[in-house]
Amino acid sequence: MEQTLTREAVLRRDKRIIFICWLAYAMAYVGRLNFSASIVAIISDLGVTKAQAGLVSSCFFFAYGAGQLVNGVLSKHYNSKLMIALSLGISSMLNLAMAFCSDIAIMKYIWLANGMVQSVLWSTLIKTISELVSEEMMPRAILVMSTTSVAGTFFAYGFSALFVKLGNWRGMFAFATVVLLVTAGIWLALFGPSHKPTQVETAESGRRGKLGAVMAMTIAITCLCGIVNGFVKDGVNTWVTSVLYEEFGVSQSFSIMLTLLLPLVATFGAMLVKKIHSVIISHSMMNMLFFIASALLCGGILLSLKLHSIVMIMVCFIGVSCTMAMINNVITSVFPLDIRRLMNAGFAAGLLNTFCYVGSTTASYSLGALSQSRGWSPVFLLMLGVCAVAAVICAVSLAVNKKHG
Repeated sequence: MEQTLTREAVLRRDKRIIFICWLAYAMAYVGRLNFSASIVAIISDLGVTKAQAGLVSSCFFFAYGAGQLVNGVLSKHYNSKLMIALSLGISSMLNLAMAFCSDIAIMKYIWLANGMVQSVLWSTLIKTISELVSEEMMPRAILVMSTTSVAGTFFAYGFSALFVKLGNWRGMFAFATVVLLVTAGIWLALFGPSHKPTQVETAESGRRGKLGAVMAMTIAITCLCGIVNGFVKDGVNTWVTSVLYEEFGVSQSFSIMLTLLLPLVATFGAMLVKKIHSVIISHSMMNMLFFIASALLCGGILLSLKLHSIVMIMVCFIGVSCTMAMINNVITSVFPLDIRRLMNAGFAAGLLNTFCYVGSTTASYSLGALSQSRGWSPVFLLMLGVCAVAAVICAVSLAVNKKHG
């Protein structure tokens, strides 16, 4: 009876840890994507160019990506309870500063700082799950954490649409301030006293083996795939509202509302990865198939622009968002936790997320500048090209892994 009760207590703790980790990262998106979600209204209100506004997002992505690498290394030394709460709390204050800022140049530095403090989150949360969640609950943890990105995107774009409709995009930053502070409070309340790593994790960390040349190459290729994933995923998330507004005459608030369809469907895509992974074990194979599908969908976007079909382009945008969410889940969640016996999961997650945000940093400014000078067709032609290249790289990785068993 005591053993049963002990197991039940462990499962309750596992569920609580998984929930607060999910909540912390999903709600962080509200104070991260609110700028991108409101970018059309901000450009119009402040009278700035797409390149200038895109540079603000790029500053966030640059700081977040660089910070991921640093925090991936240092996260194993962090007090998770304190660091996550601090990250959310400081981010809330930076969002409050954005609510009162009207200078796009100052916004760059505020959002750069926001990227730095939020970069603490992912690697520390993955480290927390790796250390505190039992092997029995680990598959559920992977599944739940796979939905954070799309759930957070949905919340960010949904509330941004509301505030833009009300003619007050600044209100979204004030709202994010409250959300982040409340989330920090919930994190502190539910985390409880400091936890020690599970016996399984302690034993595994002591017997981690060497990566080997093939695994090192697989990680390097996964990093390259992360760059493409970030470039396409955040390129679409940042600029889809502008495409709908400029090419189809959709109102600012309604264009954001239409964009909500992307994370809704992407949620199912991210969750589907678990089932696909049970059939296709190879991470490279999954990524290759998803990149091929993404390239075809980018071709569909190009055709939609020529046919001026808003229905067709929305279907393609939703499709790309879904495949990118699936790839992001494989790269930043499934893969790091699958190789946790070979290397620290927090470091792996931070490293791979860094490369995702290298792509994100490049996308926001460069795609905005490209569309400003050449229109939207070259933007999606470029996305098609990078997806095709990524699919070829994954095929090479698959061949090498197959050759070496």
